[in-house]
Amino acid sequence: MFIGDKNKMTALSVCRAADPEVLKPLIRIIEEKGVVCHLVDDQSSLESMLHSLGAGHMIGHAITIHHAADDQEAAVRALELVASRESNILMKGLVPTSILMKEVLKKEYGLIHTRLLSHVALFDMPNYHKAVLLSDAGMNIAPTLDQKGKIIDNALECAHRLGVKRPKVALLSAVDKVTDKMPSTTDAELLAHSGPKNFGFDSTIEGPLQFDVAISEDAARHKGLASEVAGDVDILIAPNIESGNILYKSLVYSAGARVASVITGAKMPIVLTSRADSAEDRYNSINLAMMISK
Repeated sequence: MFIGDKNKMTALSVCRAADPEVLKPLIRIIEEKGVVCHLVDDQSSLESMLHSLGAGHMIGHAITIHHAADDQEAAVRALELVASRESNILMKGLVPTSILMKEVLKKEYGLIHTRLLSHVALFDMPNYHKAVLLSDAGMNIAPTLDQKGKIIDNALECAHRLGVKRPKVALLSAVDKVTDKMPSTTDAELLAHSGPKNFGFDSTIEGPLQFDVAISEDAARHKGLASEVAGDVDILIAPNIESGNILYKSLVYSAGARVASVITGAKMPIVLTSRADSAEDRYNSINLAMMISK
């Protein structure tokens, strides 16, 4: 496991949990970490699945079932559990993302203020010497300059909660030089020159940088680039969701990287895994949420 332990009681609110692929990592995390799970879905379906998975004895102890007849009712109940502080992490099960996130954004729950919600993924790559964060590969489609700054801030907070004191940040693009023909390069230059003083956490920020330069000091040397970030990057910031998502899936499916991902920017982490994620990915994502929860 590439994510460390955090000695803190954690309670998860899981929206639409009646699915074996959702329940398996939850059962594992209960057994290994002693967390508490509030499972929201059809009660009889949940009870049947938990018994079939050998976890029936957890009902009424580590697991509390909250009956919900449909997606909307489940989303409301899951958010109520978080808003009332009975849970400190929200997790998506089989509920459509649009229904859950629409509920998250409602002012009545008090979970969102002025911060931007953004997707942060943590990768353990076989050929790299440390874990690396990537943002945003799953939430903001075409972030503005201001939104990119907030995405960086969310990633920096995540890195600090993981114990990285002065994260090195690469603002990615297809080239290493600024050109008006490629807006991602001009945005990267402005964000890098604004310096860490404009962000909430100490950091080293460089851009625009190509992915090979960010990840390899040799690549930077061959291109004649002087960089503090090259070959030692902690955070990769994608210019848009297309490039971020392609990089995310390339690292997982082609490079054999292990991954954990969460939505940041709310008062609590949101585990928003996709249907294609493995049980191990879901388990790692829950662990990441536990590590960065307040």
